[in-house]
Amino acid sequence: MGYILHPSLKLPPAPRIADIGTGTARFIICLHPEIPDAVFEGLDISDALFPPRDALPAGATLSLQDLKQPFPEHMHEKYDLVHLRLLVSGMRPDDWAPAVCNIFRILRPGGYIQWEECEFLNAEWHKSRPDSRFETAKMVADAFTDALRQQFQHGWNTLPDQMREAGFTSVFSDVVSSDRFPETTADMTASILSLNLTWARMMTARGVSGPLFGDHVDDLERTVHEEIKSGGYFKFNIHVACGQKPTS
Repeated sequence: MGYILHPSLKLPPAPRIADIGTGTARFIICLHPEIPDAVFEGLDISDALFPPRDALPAGATLSLQDLKQPFPEHMHEKYDLVHLRLLVSGMRPDDWAPAVCNIFRILRPGGYIQWEECEFLNAEWHKSRPDSRFETAKMVADAFTDALRQQFQHGWNTLPDQMREAGFTSVFSDVVSSDRFPETTADMTASILSLNLTWARMMTARGVSGPLFGDHVDDLERTVHEEIKSGGYFKFNIHVACGQKPTS
């Protein structure tokens, strides 16, 4: 995106920052050098991806918390920033507004929310060279998008209004193309396709049949990486929604 924290968000000294859906705590690890005096807390519904303690900045903590459930009272008005990203696959259409309200309660007056989601429904495929290929990669990505079409219709385009309805002010959305920095397009495409292929394997394990499943997934993965090396890439918009809790 060109930034980790949107440059318009002005945090106080030694801010307390919550990263919800933290997973591998990548956001915390990347932001810490920019705000070394911050107190970081990573929250997630599962600890399956939590990194080892020594991979985290000093003082950072990780714990379990479900965004869809009201936060305990001791967490209310605790944070100067709450960050979230790429939660769409775990969100139903009616989950977004209550989640935003839950976040509003745990922010201190004047605190900020930053939430990033991707606009996969209008994604495009491009060739960086005349001989680039992306046919197999596109087939895999299209199957993933079709399966999660209902989820992908929300979040990226609904969050700003839901933030306003929850009481946030100074709400805005920054729209960033995934190829803003051309040198990152191959890695971005590989990352998204890795997610798609993980999903395909999960569907196979659940007994779901289809052209992308079964013994074909390993072959598809090899072909997909060959196509990415050839210069075929996935282009989509990243929507960064931000808002501030009123000071009074």
